[in-house]
Amino acid sequence: MADLKSFSRAADDLFLTQPTVSGHILSLEKSLSLRLFDRTGGEVRLTKAGELFLRYASKILTARKDLLNGLSEFSQGIRGELSLGASTIPGEYLLPKLMGAFKKDHPRFALSLKIADTQEIVKYVLHGNVEFGVIGAKVNHLSLHYEKYEEDEIIVVAPSDHSLARKKRVDLEDLLKEPWVIREEGCGTQMAVEKALSRKGMTLRAFNVAAEMGSTSSLKEGVKARLGLAFISARAAEEELNQGLLSRIAVEGMESIYRQIYIVSHRGRTLSPMGMEFLRFLKRKRDERN
Repeated sequence: MADLKSFSRAADDLFLTQPTVSGHILSLEKSLSLRLFDRTGGEVRLTKAGELFLRYASKILTARKDLLNGLSEFSQGIRGELSLGASTIPGEYLLPKLMGAFKKDHPRFALSLKIADTQEIVKYVLHGNVEFGVIGAKVNHLSLHYEKYEEDEIIVVAPSDHSLARKKRVDLEDLLKEPWVIREEGCGTQMAVEKALSRKGMTLRAFNVAAEMGSTSSLKEGVKARLGLAFISARAAEEELNQGLLSRIAVEGMESIYRQIYIVSHRGRTLSPMGMEFLRFLKRKRDERN
């Protein structure tokens, strides 16, 4: 109407009656306590207030259009941003390759990955900082939903020239005499080791702990520096074992330690279309491996 300078022409353009258009304008002016149009000589012209109103109204209409287009793309899973969380092993040795493969098929998706210990990732999920997490242990909470993803073996490693590395089998008692490098509390690897030891009536506190490390990478470096032996994910140590930098120690009388990798999500929150698409991708890749 500001361009047409006439209520009647604006009414024709909008397929409305002139009284209807006039009524809407009057109602708007009354709600604002401002005059938006001057009516002179059969024409209507914007007042200064009307010009200001038009400028902001145009921005609002453009933003509304952009919002609707964005929501449409979001709902169809065309584009968007997905925040994930993972504990150290899946975060450093599992998800990066999967995220790279996923991006090839979904180049307009922006993916972000937060890596922390299992308990911290659970907090991220509970607080809504990430849509879901991939972690190495369960932390019980009524709001959390867990789904098994795959298994990870935890092994004992030593420097390749360590005396125990030359033995085919090592007694558990021999391990107690050695210094150890361990991960911090809250780590999924540590939880799985403690659970396995508890079945034999033992705890890590019975071991000669020489150092505690905050990451799997530092744990491996500690072993290579001869600080001690370590319980570690076989997936994480694979490269060093193949290169002969570390050796796996077979322990007599101790069953193999496996820990489950879980996908954890919040029961009360619906995943975004991007989240659901990536979750379907993870499950498809898992099924292809099995």
